[in-house]
Amino acid sequence: MGRRGPLQAAFTIKELRELVKLPDCRSVLHGEDFAEVPNVLAGLPRPRKRLTELMMQTASTNITKQESERQRLSSREWELKFFRSPCKVLPSGDGQRVTGIELKINRLEGLGETAKAVETDEREVIDCGMILRSIGYQSIPISTDVPFDVHRGTIANENGRISPGLYCSGWVRRGPTGVILTTMTDAFDVGKRVVEDLNAGLICSESKPGTEAILKDLLEKGVQTVSFEGWQRIDRAEVERGKQHGKPREKLTDVREMLGIAAA
Repeated sequence: MGRRGPLQAAFTIKELRELVKLPDCRSVLHGEDFAEVPNVLAGLPRPRKRLTELMMQTASTNITKQESERQRLSSREWELKFFRSPCKVLPSGDGQRVTGIELKINRLEGLGETAKAVETDEREVIDCGMILRSIGYQSIPISTDVPFDVHRGTIANENGRISPGLYCSGWVRRGPTGVILTTMTDAFDVGKRVVEDLNAGLICSESKPGTEAILKDLLEKGVQTVSFEGWQRIDRAEVERGKQHGKPREKLTDVREMLGIAAA
C-alpha cells in the first residue's frame, strides 16, 4: 500500500516488472487510482512515465484472452492499494495473533512528487494473518554547517556536491528511493565531482591523518565504535538466534545489545 498516489510511487519499474511477472500469480491494481493520471502522463519525465504506464497497463481490464486465462488460473495474487496509511493492527481475541489491519484513506494536497497525503475520516479494514513491517529510513543532519532538508531527509547538493571538498551520495543525496544500481551511479557521479574539483584546484591535496584521527576523536568524545570484527560478532549472533526459530537470522533491534555483543 502507498500513502500517496501512483504519481508519487517510490519503487522502480524493474521492481514492479518483477512482481508483474511472478509465475502463478496475478497482479491487482485498481483503475480508479489512475483516474487523473492520463491528464498529466505526457508531461512526465521518461522514467516516471514508463513506470506509470506499466502500472496503468497492469490495472487495465483490456487484456488479451491469454493473459485473462493466466490470471484466472493463478493460485496467488498481490495487490497494490494507493491512498492508504496503516493506523491500527487488529489482534485476535486472545491477543496472540493478527487478524487484520485498519487503514486510513487519504487524499492528496499539491501536485507531483511533492504532493502530501492528508488523511480523511474514511477507514478500511483488510483481513490478514501476517503483517511485515517496512523498517523505513530517514537521514539525519550531521552538522549545523551542512544545509539539511528535514522534510525530505536530504542534504542540499548539486549532483552530489555540497561544496568543494564536501560531497554526498545515495539516500542522503536524493531520498530513500531506487535500487543498488542507483546508489552505485550516485557514487560514480560523486567520484567525478571530486576529480573535477581536484583538477580545478578547489580541494587541498595535502595528506590528512584519516581513520586514526577520526577514531581518536571519537574515543575522546566517548563514542563507542564497531570494528569489522565487532560486526562479525553481531552477524554470528543474529544467525545463531535465527537457527532457533528456523530462520536465516533473527535481527537484533536493541542498539545497546548490539554494541555489547560487538565489544565482547
